[in-house]
Amino acid sequence: MLAVPADASDRRDDPGLAAAVAMPLVVDLDGTLLLGDTLFECFSAVLFRSPRAAATALLGLRDRAAFKRTLAAHAILELADMPWRDELVALLRTERARGRAVHLVTAADQAVADGVAAALGLFDSATGSDGVRNLKGLAKLAHLRERFPDGFLYAGDSPADLPLFAAAAGAVLCDVSRRVAAEVERCGTPVLATLSRPRPGVRVWLAAMRVHQWSKNILLFVPLFVGHVFDDPHKVATAIAGFLVLSLMVSGTYLLNDISDLAADRRHPTKRRRPFASGALPLSLGLVAAPVMIAAALVAGALLSPAFALLLLLYLALTTAYSLVLKREPLTDVFVIGGLFTLRVAMGAAVLGIVQSPWLLSFALAFFVSLALAKRHAEVIRAYRADTNEIAGRGYRGDDWPLTLAFGVGAGLFSLVIMLLYLANDAAPSGFYRHTVWLYAVPVLMALWLQRIWLIAQRGELADDPVVFALQDPRSLVLGAIVGSAFFGAI
Repeated sequence: MLAVPADASDRRDDPGLAAAVAMPLVVDLDGTLLLGDTLFECFSAVLFRSPRAAATALLGLRDRAAFKRTLAAHAILELADMPWRDELVALLRTERARGRAVHLVTAADQAVADGVAAALGLFDSATGSDGVRNLKGLAKLAHLRERFPDGFLYAGDSPADLPLFAAAAGAVLCDVSRRVAAEVERCGTPVLATLSRPRPGVRVWLAAMRVHQWSKNILLFVPLFVGHVFDDPHKVATAIAGFLVLSLMVSGTYLLNDISDLAADRRHPTKRRRPFASGALPLSLGLVAAPVMIAAALVAGALLSPAFALLLLLYLALTTAYSLVLKREPLTDVFVIGGLFTLRVAMGAAVLGIVQSPWLLSFALAFFVSLALAKRHAEVIRAYRADTNEIAGRGYRGDDWPLTLAFGVGAGLFSLVIMLLYLANDAAPSGFYRHTVWLYAVPVLMALWLQRIWLIAQRGELADDPVVFALQDPRSLVLGAIVGSAFFGAI
């Protein structure tokens, strides 16, 4: 249930804290024991589960204790999977083994405090805010002086804990700032332990923004070439600007998606390491950064092209619907994913101000639905072979694999038929291409690549998004280079 390092929790020669065992240890929750803040955990859980309840709770924000009580009543937190500070958990186990009383005293609501105590089994008591009194700062200090008149040790993390550090017989500092550490030293309280982790830097933010996923937005450049305007410097610059704006929008939606998926990500063997799920980035920053990034993208998109901005809004609506509901609807989910990829192509034409091609959009939708199904098919076939009844959070079952295989291969073949019809009825007679025979190499090469993708998917070996896979797979890159050469050879 807790990821406590064995060497931290099982050391029999660990002397523990250098303070009398009779002195109780009081532990704060948010930012101290938990690598996060339960207030924002509750708010985000309510926001994506019941937006109306979240809005109602915000009306009572001035009364912080009542606000926390309202959120706690609506939120469902999976406390056992949350990112705990492993070093502190190990320290608390050691102190309890030595006979020291350990108490959780937090500004979080009492319901949250009780849940944490039950999940961890580390505390002799758990006390939180009661809906009337916000147990923080001086209010917490008054409570502790009344509860422990003979003194206490205190583990905390924030400037609000300074009065408690000053009154404590010993302090455990968790990720405190230099100013707080200096204040604790100035007041003369012995520092019994200092637990710290690296501050979130640029690399953590880039991971949260999924910058590596920006490669999918290269699809925005497709109309630049298919529309034969790649020799216009202004059009090229406009396409680059559109790419950056779309990437900003995509990153904002990824932040929202990760916040909405916290519980599921924390149960996942690899997704649990994502910045928000692991506690590497505070939820409070994500809840601010995501809407700011999305709003900035919409404003910038409107400045480039109103039609482009409208498609950005449609993209936002679809991704939001996908995150909240549609990703749990089998087959509908892959159609939405295919639509989102197709929107990237449509955005390219919109930002460049060229006519949308029905042929191109029809091909893109069928092609990307096939790729989305390939990824889902790989997950389903792995579940089938592992005899798993259902894929968590997706709505698919292991025995759905014949359905995903049939629809996926069928959509891929349909996309190739659309391309062949386009070449014969539109591209060849258009006059844009002097050597049209080279164009027919494109569907042949695309067919070879689709066969490779579906072979890997059927074997359950397709772990990445097929588009990301293509940009990292040497064979796919070679085929892509040949496709590009065939296109320019036709011109």
